[in-house]
Amino acid sequence: MLSLQPRLIRLFIIDPQPLIDAALSHLLEANEYLNVVGSAQSVKALTLRTVCPDVVLLGHAHGSSDICEMVAVCKESVPSTNVCVMSCHPHPEMLQRVIDAGAAGYMIKDAQPSELIEAIKMIAVGATYVDPRAGGLLLKMHGRTRRPGQINALSNREIQVVRLIAGGFSNKEIGATLSLSEKTIKNHISRIFSKLQVTGRTQLVIHAIKTGIA
Repeated sequence: MLSLQPRLIRLFIIDPQPLIDAALSHLLEANEYLNVVGSAQSVKALTLRTVCPDVVLLGHAHGSSDICEMVAVCKESVPSTNVCVMSCHPHPEMLQRVIDAGAAGYMIKDAQPSELIEAIKMIAVGATYVDPRAGGLLLKMHGRTRRPGQINALSNREIQVVRLIAGGFSNKEIGATLSLSEKTIKNHISRIFSKLQVTGRTQLVIHAIKTGIA
C-alpha cells in the first residue's frame, strides 16, 4: 500500500533586512515540512502570484512602511495565503491592527525556531497563532472585560468550540476532541461568527481573549 507523504507547506519570506531574510530562509528550508519558495526584502504582488505560497512570513522593522498595507497586498495578491507578521517587539497595538488587516499570526522575532515552525504549521491549515507575550500585553491594554450578553448568547458547546479555536485546534481536531463531525463544527463556527459579529478565526481569538471567553 502506498504511503502518502504530507504536502509541503509553501512558504515565502519577506523581511526588509537581508541578513534576517537569508537566515530565516536557511533555517526553515531545512525543515522537512516546509518548502521555501522564495524570499524578498519587500512585498511584490506579481512575485507572490507567481509562486502562490500557503504562508507568507512577513517581517517588520521599526520605521519600515506600513505593515497593514503590506498584509493587505499579500492577501489581495494571493487570497488563499495566510500571513504571519514577525515583529521585533510585542506591540499590542500593532497586533490588533495586523489582525484587523487580515493577518493570521503574530510572532516576536526572538521566538525559538521550534515555536516559529509550529506557528507556521498551524497557520498553514487555517488556525491562528498569536505570540503569548503580545496577547498578554493586549489583555493589559484593554483589560479582561467579560461581556455577559455576548457570553450568554453562546451555548456551552459553542463556548467549548471557541476555547479550542483559541487553543489553535483545527476544525478536524475540534471535531475529534468533542466527538462531532467536521461539518457540525463548521456549523457551530458559522453561528459563533454571527453571534459575536466577527468575520474570521483570528478576530474570534482576539475577541475571546479580550472578553474572557478563552
